[in-house]
Amino acid sequence: MSTATLSRLALEEVKIAALASGVRIAPAVLEQLGGTQHLTVHEYATTGGITLLLGEDVYVNAPFDEPFCAASPLELVHGADGALVLRLGELTVEVVTVLPLPGYLSARDPRGRLVAETTMSHADRIRVSPLVGCVYDCAFCDLAPLRYQPREAEQILAGIDVALRDDALPPRHLLISGGSPARGQRHQDGFEAVCRAVVEHVQRVAGHDFEVDVMMSARPDGPAFVDRMVDAGVHGFALNVEVFSEAHAARQLPLKHKFARPHLGPMIARAVERLGWGNGRVRSLIIPGLEPVENTLAGVEWLASLGCSPAISPFRPARGTALEGAAPVSAEALKAVLAGARESARRHGVLLAPTCVPCQHNTLTFPWDVAVC
Repeated sequence: MSTATLSRLALEEVKIAALASGVRIAPAVLEQLGGTQHLTVHEYATTGGITLLLGEDVYVNAPFDEPFCAASPLELVHGADGALVLRLGELTVEVVTVLPLPGYLSARDPRGRLVAETTMSHADRIRVSPLVGCVYDCAFCDLAPLRYQPREAEQILAGIDVALRDDALPPRHLLISGGSPARGQRHQDGFEAVCRAVVEHVQRVAGHDFEVDVMMSARPDGPAFVDRMVDAGVHGFALNVEVFSEAHAARQLPLKHKFARPHLGPMIARAVERLGWGNGRVRSLIIPGLEPVENTLAGVEWLASLGCSPAISPFRPARGTALEGAAPVSAEALKAVLAGARESARRHGVLLAPTCVPCQHNTLTFPWDVAVC
């Protein structure tokens, strides 16, 4: 077995352990890094950890201050030469970088509003949220308990201007994400108007090469919406299935399953027609740990058969959610899902998502899964 293969296997073992169990941070390391307040902001269920760069190009967002992390077999420690390493039993992987938080967390826009109300950066991506809260009630998401309220486009654009200038995490692209708008036409039109405003603004101030993607729930006019957004300059879509099994979806995301799921297939199909087969520009997040492995793999197979790139985002219980006290997905389940997903991707000629390597930090995707990009 080559050194490169050994290295890949080690990196996969460590990242899978981090996604499944989080990481324990040795006290001396925590002190060196400035304490918990300098390592994470719990503003989103899938990003409430410390983001690490392992080796040359493997990113992982590892929870460290959730209750389940206390039993993690993975520990962030000082190695023999004082460098940071992740230790998993006899296996040790060097941590090249601990990614910082955005430099604008305390910054305010010209009208005195906190930029972080609408805007957050992870690795090389800005994420903006057109809504406070969400119209849906997904048990794994921390947006559901918040009071639903649309945000003004002007506030979001002001936040983007600040994030674009951030030296701590220089951005390369942007994701419109967050909660889903209510089903009334006024709310749907308002969400679309914000998307258009963001794309137009980013193209004007950052250039047409600065990609803007939209992560959203499916909607009845999904294919027509896709056409309008692609024509407006949207680069890609994340149209998330999350839980594939009908029974488990009805339990874990009842409203989204009832109102969005019927429109998901046609919307994905149209997006693939417009943006290409399996290249990562159309992706769908699925969450192992919320249903049996065989159901997750059936969902991955369905997505790949549509030319949609599966993005595997492991379940980990997050504070402020209905599943806060649940157990995270096991490393063994993640290994089975990864092997099956790679086979589905190979058979249908699609890439696993995301294809942006830094954005793989909270997904079960590795740079070698997208090496043809």
